[in-house]
Amino acid sequence: MVGLGAVPAIVLAICLRFCPESPRQLIFHGKTEEAARVLSKIFPNATEIQVQEKVQHLTIHIEEALAMTDQGGIWRQMKMLYTVPSNFRALLVACGLMAMQQFTGYNTLMYYSSTLFGLVGFGNPIAVGTIIAGTGFGCTLIYFVIIDRFGRRFILLSTMWGMALFLALVAVGFHWIPVKHDLTLDKSFVGWSGYLVLAAMIIFVVFYSLGIGNLAWVSSEFFPIEIRALGTMMMTCTCWGGNIVVASTFLTQVENTTPSGAFGFYAALCFIGWVGVYFCYPEVKGMTLEDIREIFNHGFGVKYARGVQKEMKRQKAESNGIQA
Repeated sequence: MVGLGAVPAIVLAICLRFCPESPRQLIFHGKTEEAARVLSKIFPNATEIQVQEKVQHLTIHIEEALAMTDQGGIWRQMKMLYTVPSNFRALLVACGLMAMQQFTGYNTLMYYSSTLFGLVGFGNPIAVGTIIAGTGFGCTLIYFVIIDRFGRRFILLSTMWGMALFLALVAVGFHWIPVKHDLTLDKSFVGWSGYLVLAAMIIFVVFYSLGIGNLAWVSSEFFPIEIRALGTMMMTCTCWGGNIVVASTFLTQVENTTPSGAFGFYAALCFIGWVGVYFCYPEVKGMTLEDIREIFNHGFGVKYARGVQKEMKRQKAESNGIQA
């Protein structure tokens, strides 16, 4: 059973041999011709002139990044991450969203699904937990289709309120389930409240997997290339740090505040996260990584990014009009 975990890793290792290197990484190491070949594969309809213009555009920005990081190594990058205002704002938004991903309580469903559905009264809680996991997997596939069509900010604002609402319904359902302080039931049959909890959890997972569950990882695009690796590392640390906090406190929280109190608490955190996204998360759909770095030079960039998106739509409309 443990050995099965090696199968995805082996498949990934094989597939990586056929995955081209990032054009930016190639240019970073002086391999401009190879970068041009990769760009030609990414943009098969682009002309040779357009590909070369893209290479030149990337080269200018990468040379600027190299000039910033030539001296000081990792410590200079760390200083830039925390002392350059635009970088620090990007770090706050990226790590804040990652922390919120964990504090929605989703992983409590993954780690303790059998315990939770045992409390609800289901006779085969493991099978019910599998439904939750399968729902998350299916919605993740849908996420790949919608992210660039609807945009990051729109998806987050459209899903996080749903997460808060259905976690609140989970709390309501648990209120009518007679759970003792030692997390055992006074009765063993599943009533309407048990089915409410199950339905609300499934819909919560739908919203989570379509939104913050996957989108939190995309925030690495907020970091300029000279600090992107370090910024992504901080996001990952935030993820696992939050994971440890939630996993280690959940059962104690359920015992002391009841399941209703625990899920009501997570519902409140989801709503707080929605407010944070509304005021601090800019829409960067369709922008290049080089253009995104300009966003956080204008505060958290929500209003500025909105103006950029309008300008991009205007230019696209004009381009379509000319082609027609």
